Amino acid sequence: MSKVSIKICATLHTILQDENCNNFQVVELRDAFWAASPSNQSASEAYKFIYRQVNKLIKKGVLKKIISENSKTAIYQKTEQFSQASFIINQRNEDARHPSKLLDKIEHDVIQQLKERLKQSEVDLLTSIGESEEYMRLYQSFPEMKGHLESQYMLARENSSKLLGQIKAIKSVLAHQKK
Repeated sequence: MSKVSIKICATLHTILQDENCNNFQVVELRDAFWAASPSNQSASEAYKFIYRQVNKLIKKGVLKKIISENSKTAIYQKTEQFSQASFIINQRNEDARHPSKLLDKIEHDVIQQLKERLKQSEVDLLTSIGESEEYMRLYQSFPEMKGHLESQYMLARENSSKLLGQIKAIKSVLAHQKK
């Protein structure tokens, strides 16, 4: 029998190449694909895509559909032809066909990164404020260490001011992004 050539999505190919990926349902394959896929398609879109791909693979003879008598759900198995098939990996990103989706995803990722940065800066600010307050308490308890504690206190205050500036800048950019 001749070798079958099949065009396949890179993500789906990676999932199917896994030895543990056998005796699966379309929903299970969809979930694995959806989790690994770089696109932001809905579960319904992902299901339709996977269902079409599975049917194509059945027609090419690399998968077979098994329906048990006591269950309405179909199970899919790899055939011997699967390991002999020549897969042509489609590297094209699904988002490339939908530039607006790609831009939305990039914008969403930028906003997420900014929010994470904001949280970290706010935590750092609280830490710095706590540090400067502790230097003040230590100075009151140990006035003989004034020189060292005063310089540390000033450094902590300076750091707090920088962090406050960072927080204001990030909040400003986030407000602009949400418009």
